[in-house]
Amino acid sequence: MNTSNERINLAHGALRVALVYAAFAGLWILLSDRAMGLLWHDPEALVQASMLKGWFFVVVTTLLLYVLVRRLVGRLNASHRREQAQAEEKTRALELLTAIAQSSSDAIFAKDEQGRYLLVNDAAARYVGRPASALLGQDDGAAFPAEQATLIRGIDRRVLASGRVETNEEHLDTAQGRRVFLATKGPLRDAQGHIRGTFGISRDITERTQAKQRLIESEARYRSLFENMNTGFVLFELVQDGQGRPVDLVILAANRHLADVTGLDLVKVMGQRLTQVLPGIEDDEADWIGTYGRVALTGESRQFEQGSERLGTFFSVSAFRAGEGLCAVTFLDISGRRATEMALHDSEERLRLALAAASQGLYDLNLETGETTVSPEYAVMLGHDPADFRETLASWRERLHPEDQARIPRLLEDYLAGRQAAFRVEFRLRTRDGRWKWILSLGQIEQRSADGRPLRMLGTHTDIDALKSAEATLREMNATLEFRVSERTAELSAANRELETFAYAVSHDLRAPLRALSGYSQALQEDFGDTLPDQARVYLDRIHQSAARMGQLIEGILALSRSSRGDLRLDRVDVSALARQRLAQLAEESGRQVRTYVEEGLEVTGDERMLASVMTNLLDNAWKYTGATPDPEIRVHAGSVTGLHGICVSDNGAGFDMAHADRLFQPFQRLHREDQFPGIGIGLATVQRIVHRHGGELAAVAAPGEGATFCIALPPVPAAQA
Repeated sequence: MNTSNERINLAHGALRVALVYAAFAGLWILLSDRAMGLLWHDPEALVQASMLKGWFFVVVTTLLLYVLVRRLVGRLNASHRREQAQAEEKTRALELLTAIAQSSSDAIFAKDEQGRYLLVNDAAARYVGRPASALLGQDDGAAFPAEQATLIRGIDRRVLASGRVETNEEHLDTAQGRRVFLATKGPLRDAQGHIRGTFGISRDITERTQAKQRLIESEARYRSLFENMNTGFVLFELVQDGQGRPVDLVILAANRHLADVTGLDLVKVMGQRLTQVLPGIEDDEADWIGTYGRVALTGESRQFEQGSERLGTFFSVSAFRAGEGLCAVTFLDISGRRATEMALHDSEERLRLALAAASQGLYDLNLETGETTVSPEYAVMLGHDPADFRETLASWRERLHPEDQARIPRLLEDYLAGRQAAFRVEFRLRTRDGRWKWILSLGQIEQRSADGRPLRMLGTHTDIDALKSAEATLREMNATLEFRVSERTAELSAANRELETFAYAVSHDLRAPLRALSGYSQALQEDFGDTLPDQARVYLDRIHQSAARMGQLIEGILALSRSSRGDLRLDRVDVSALARQRLAQLAEESGRQVRTYVEEGLEVTGDERMLASVMTNLLDNAWKYTGATPDPEIRVHAGSVTGLHGICVSDNGAGFDMAHADRLFQPFQRLHREDQFPGIGIGLATVQRIVHRHGGELAAVAAPGEGATFCIALPPVPAAQA
């Protein structure tokens, strides 16, 4: 800008010299001739004066031109010198800038408004992988893939439009592979301040970015480890009083497991004092504040196990100094392990007491040396002082009873050799006072060598002297009992024979008079009925009916007797077929219309003759007690009554009151009047005896006017017979 002004000023100076010279010459000519005309009238003198005037004019104008030209030349020389100095300064600045650009490890470049490179340093050329001279005049499309070049041009256009400097991360494919650059770009202005392009500096931050990413990933891993470690972690800052004593702890950091262990809300407790988070913690017997405070002050790490009444938990704790006034603590909840240890201790104590109470002794036998470690009860059992007693395999063999000395060691050898699955033997050992005591020994191999050879055996000795005495007494009692059972069996056999004799007498001796009584009363009615008074005919009817009822009672007694005697002939019995057969007989005999249903496939294992009697009695009852029902129905099906599942007979007849159900199965007990439903009360008692003889069960449920259901549960059909 200054050089242009100086050139303009020089041009103006030359013009001024010419104008001054022209003005002086014009004035000289105009004024000098007039003055000479006034001063000299002589022509010759006037010629000489004119000649002198000419020389004077030449001298004066020469001097004037010299002064003016010198001044102009001086100014011109000064301007030239300034321009030369400025050019040299610019050259030096350009050389310095070029040196700086070429020595920089950052890529430095300049572009025109069309994005063509005006300047490219060596670092930029190395990244592109082409000489700098090859890039000049080219745009980014010659240096980078199209997609990346488009992104770069977009940033350049934004800088050109805004006129502001921008810094961005650019991910570019270079000769060294994919790299990350931190690129700062700004507008390139001319001398007048007009934007003529862009300049930029790009620093390769790939390693820094990767290191940052690795750091982020590492922090994430350690954060994940920190959050998911199975121990609680907390960082405390110590709070001291005026005397420097620990009085509180501030929670600076903690992981999630600590919240799981303690139940604390980490969001709420962060930055809080421990006494605020857990009021009363300062009085806890564990002295958490004092312990961690000393660690923070002294730097001495601590490892210990401590229970907290306040938290109701037992911890394994590690505390160490993490900085000035800081204490880092890890908590491992060992409440479960502690409880297990306590339970094991209690179990061992109970075992010790149980062994002492049960007169059991423990032994630990070294099978290589024969040395044996025994419990105090082992020694006391044999009458020895535990403090003085020493046991070995050899001394044990010496104390065996002579009758056991060959058998017992052989059993031990068989067990150790694997020929016997377990070691459980009874033998006699000599006590200190010379008596023989029965011992039950149980043992098990607990340790073997690499080749499977037994090395160690653990076991117990139990004093069974009293048991052996009891067994002897029991054998005597069994012998006595067997004799008494034999006697009782003989008595029962005799009673059964008498019962059979009674049944025979009832069957033959009582039936004959009843037949005579019934026959003669019927004959009287038939032969003399017309001549007898009405009252006499009534008496004869009663005699005939009573004789018939007596016959029914006798038949019932005999049936009840037969249900309790005789052998059971067990076989597969089709109960469905028995039920259909009896229902058909009842329908034919009575002529009644009764709706019936018999479920198919009802089978049990039993005596078919007796089970036919069961179904007959149950169905006869159902038939009888539905006699007054408008729409009678009888069903034989599988079902349940009061939790008993079996074969059921159900009807919708008269039913009965369950309050009297305990009388149902007693002989000759009836829940209805004779004039309502005739019968003798033997049928259900017979059913119960037959079911019980089969090892089954019987149950009933009913309600007055709503019918009844009887269920029998008998053994199922064996698979081989099904």
